[in-house]
Amino acid sequence: MRILRIVQARSLAGAVLVPVAAVVLALASVAVLLMLIGADPAEAFGSMFQASLGDPHALSTTVTKAVPRLVAALGIAVAIRAGLWNIGAEGQIYMGGVAATAVVLFAPELPFPLIPLLAIAAAIIAGAAWGAIPGALRAWRGVNEVITSLMLVYVAVQISRYMLEVPWAIPGATFPSTEPFGSYARLPILVPATLLNLGAVLAVIAAIAAWYLVDRTRFGLNLRAVGGNPRASGFLGIRVKWMIFAVMAISGAFAGLAGSIEVLGVRGRLIEGFSQAYGFEAIAVALLGRLHPAGIVGAALLFGALDAGGAGLQTAARGVSSSIVQIAAGLSVGYVLVGLGIQEKFRERRRASEALADTERTHGVEAAGGSSEASR
Repeated sequence: MRILRIVQARSLAGAVLVPVAAVVLALASVAVLLMLIGADPAEAFGSMFQASLGDPHALSTTVTKAVPRLVAALGIAVAIRAGLWNIGAEGQIYMGGVAATAVVLFAPELPFPLIPLLAIAAAIIAGAAWGAIPGALRAWRGVNEVITSLMLVYVAVQISRYMLEVPWAIPGATFPSTEPFGSYARLPILVPATLLNLGAVLAVIAAIAAWYLVDRTRFGLNLRAVGGNPRASGFLGIRVKWMIFAVMAISGAFAGLAGSIEVLGVRGRLIEGFSQAYGFEAIAVALLGRLHPAGIVGAALLFGALDAGGAGLQTAARGVSSSIVQIAAGLSVGYVLVGLGIQEKFRERRRASEALADTERTHGVEAAGGSSEASR
């Protein structure tokens, strides 16, 4: 799979240095755009910094906005490492949020942390089930998982909307949402007077789990083998179809966890549109992080900082739209992909040169051997 070979980081340094260079180039490009429209780049970037990192509350906002992108991106990276594209993480986030809400609304009021634990478990199972559907179709029917996972996003969104507008609707409410969850069902705030909740800890655990699963287990070895060459993996005894099914389910499980963190930790209820396209942005986060958990953590924090800084940008730098942060995010990913593509071209040329040199040396040895035999 060519995109896997190009994007995947070969080391921790590669996972961090290339994205950092891409972000610097993206910010430089945005600075040029700001100057072209008559805005002061220093003022704009200063307001973004203040809104995203300027104080503990701003920093907690950045982390909180990074968490769902991070957790969903980890699942997407696991799928890509196996040669699969889980484009439907957004739908799996929604199903995770719906499942977590169902547990909170219908389970008896139990002592903390039983309800959050049950809700998170339900969200992980729901996300895994939603991801397993395109996995099964790909494995046993050959249906492209990009199409099926994307189509299931809209099904999940409509399921969430139906639940909010019919069985869980609040009479007389102007915006579709459930009743606020009690404190016994919410993820606790870790630092007073901030938004930082237990979901950040769960995200760190998820990153470690993703790294260990892919790089330190036999399952991960088989997963990477399937991503490198599915046909050869089959000859080695790996059950490729079951691997495809399992990987898509695992990818969906991460997205389901992201949905539960957003509902239980940030919103405190299920509301319409709670995800804000986190599942789609997670694809860019995974690519910007080069499929390495450390890189994905950094990329998610960048996206979270851009999201949090957008509000400050509009307030301080008049005439500048917050959409400039989306331009910065898009340019970051674009520069990473362009840079890695150029890097891969140089690698191919170097490998070709080395192969040619080896061939010439082999022919030289054969020619020398032939001349010595002739002389004898």
